[in-house]
Amino acid sequence: MYKQSNALLALEDFLSLRIFVISLISFVITLAVIYSISSLFFDNIGSLKSLLPDIIEQISSTIQEYSIVSFILEHKALMYVVHILLSLGIGIFIYYIFFGLYAFIISFFNIFLIKYLQNKYYSSVEIKGTSSVYTLFFYLKTIAITVLFFIIFLPVYLIPGLNLLIFFPIYYFFHKTIIYDVSSEVNTYNEYRKIKKVNAVELKTKTGFCFLLSLIPLLGILIYPYYVLYLGHYIMQETEELRYIDEFKKIR
Repeated sequence: MYKQSNALLALEDFLSLRIFVISLISFVITLAVIYSISSLFFDNIGSLKSLLPDIIEQISSTIQEYSIVSFILEHKALMYVVHILLSLGIGIFIYYIFFGLYAFIISFFNIFLIKYLQNKYYSSVEIKGTSSVYTLFFYLKTIAITVLFFIIFLPVYLIPGLNLLIFFPIYYFFHKTIIYDVSSEVNTYNEYRKIKKVNAVELKTKTGFCFLLSLIPLLGILIYPYYVLYLGHYIMQETEELRYIDEFKKIR
């Protein structure tokens, strides 16, 4: 039935006019929210940019209070490396704050993306959805675990090579939330748990692919609806199969 790969199907869908309009609306809302927040707390984005060097300097001064770090930073070359890593770290933080905000805003449009897929490909798959109580519990738990991971991996950030581990909490949050956001629009909570359990490896592969795309500056944010469509295809197909098996068991 699905001769094309999900990646190509999702790309075709992403380039359609309806999806483009949804993407554009959600992106404009995101920009408006960011502008409003920056105006509220920093007067404007320009003043925020001017604060960044001071923030980096303040962090550098704070970590120099530790004797081991202070000894290392006596070497100018290493101090430059630390400054570069801090600048990159703050840049990554700001980028993923923007990414997360865009993902949050577009999550309100996920139902339109899923219904688009249902109408075009999966008319036999009923959209059931998950209770808001489960959703609240899921996000509280996921945010708490993500923060814990950040605390665990933060000490190794200034160690070249090992500092790549800082992406693990980001991927963890991305993987958990995007699967839940898509599945919770289609599945009951029990169906979500079954699909997640049975297809754990394949889901990690697919979210890993999407996460690698998200690392591309700006483009990785703009194509977020593509990630939803890509995973939406897979989850709709797995839901169709799961419900068919469940119905077959009832008949028997």
